[in-house]
Amino acid sequence: MRELDLHGMKTADAISFFTREYENALESGTSCFKVIHGYGSGGIGGDTRRSIRSLLAANPACADFVAGEDVDGNPGYTVVYPKRRLPSGSVGLYDSIVEFCSSPKTKSAVIRRFVRRTSEGEIHRALRNLENRRRLRTFYRNGRKHYVDSRVGRRRI
Repeated sequence: MRELDLHGMKTADAISFFTREYENALESGTSCFKVIHGYGSGGIGGDTRRSIRSLLAANPACADFVAGEDVDGNPGYTVVYPKRRLPSGSVGLYDSIVEFCSSPKTKSAVIRRFVRRTSEGEIHRALRNLENRRRLRTFYRNGRKHYVDSRVGRRRI
């Protein structure tokens, strides 16, 4: 079984590497591969493990997966069975950002919240696109730009 080792990578880098390798596995016809992500330094589940499994769980039509703890009790890996291409990571990111901005947030707050999941550049692009699509509205307070879900009332914030 092919193995993909994500140890030592930041979560955003690991997710990016995982998605590239997932696409490679799909193109080469690989029926399954083992993603070694570790179990987290606190033992309660690392960010990379949670992010990989969340991505797969959010896209059940694209891949099946089995957690290592369900195979042999080891939570440090996940076995992935690719079926079709994963959607762009920005789709889930966009919805998460809008949900996070149910109350006004600064750009730095949004970046702090999502930087473990994706790169700062992708977050900047997402904010710009969400603003252009009018899913987020903006306003300035104390000289800082704030983002808020456009569905939130326009009352004084």
